[in-house]
Amino acid sequence: MTTAAELMELAESRAIKKSIAVAGVTADYWFYPAQVTRPESATNVVLAHGYRGTHKGLESFAGGLSQFNVYSPDLPGFGTSAPMQGIHNLENYVLWFKGFLDAIEVKNPVLIGHSFGTLLVTACEAEYGVSRALICINPVAGGVTKGVSRFLLQLVKGFYWLAHILPLPIGMRMLKTWMLVDGMSAYTTKSKDKQLRKWIKAQHDKYFNSFANSDVVWESYIASVSHTLHPYVDKLKKPILLVAAELDEVTPVSSVVEIAQRMPNAQIHVIENCGHLVHYEAAEETVAAMKTFITGLK
Repeated sequence: MTTAAELMELAESRAIKKSIAVAGVTADYWFYPAQVTRPESATNVVLAHGYRGTHKGLESFAGGLSQFNVYSPDLPGFGTSAPMQGIHNLENYVLWFKGFLDAIEVKNPVLIGHSFGTLLVTACEAEYGVSRALICINPVAGGVTKGVSRFLLQLVKGFYWLAHILPLPIGMRMLKTWMLVDGMSAYTTKSKDKQLRKWIKAQHDKYFNSFANSDVVWESYIASVSHTLHPYVDKLKKPILLVAAELDEVTPVSSVVEIAQRMPNAQIHVIENCGHLVHYEAAEETVAAMKTFITGLK
């Protein structure tokens, strides 16, 4: 079995960091050239990470998809990319993402999004028809949030709002408190493997606080919890792979099945005993499903 950490190491060995200016945002992205005889002929893949993530979160995918050219940006306001000049809402992220694709001159790529990134890639495809195919990992497919999950959703929302309205130094300390970071890590990690849980916690400790300011955190949080894929699915005619997780607290598998039934070219792969962090807990299985899907495209 190849772990997420090992796949990330493989990605790091071929990563090329680049910077680009798009819509007034100086953004960093990482290019992972295909390890094939003719990389210029390889399929191009673009990754879009989730809320409060960076390109590092999906680097296990870049490591596993070694026969493809992979492009992975830090979205505006996260990682080492500058924040947007306007509000960090879904509409502005989609405009930026379309500009990013134009700027790197990658035509008809396979777009892969995780969580909030699934909103980004599907909205961009629905509006502009930019992709060859789509892969949505832990897609934001809706569904009713109940019990503890609903309580935590409201608690986090209130916490982010308070951090947003307080003076910046205080708000930033609130958002970076170890209790919040460790709590989110523990809640989203479903594996019983103590070493894996420890490693995932270390990843979150290192990268979960890589954001520009409290405005970015608040605005993008509202964007992430105020939208689902539903407005876009009827416009998605190209092949799409939906990777759902049995224990995902954000989107139940039943909701993913429901939206898949509205798309003519949808496939579903369900990962058992896994939650919202398939890129950490089930990277190898997810990569295998993505490879099969991409190589099967006509």
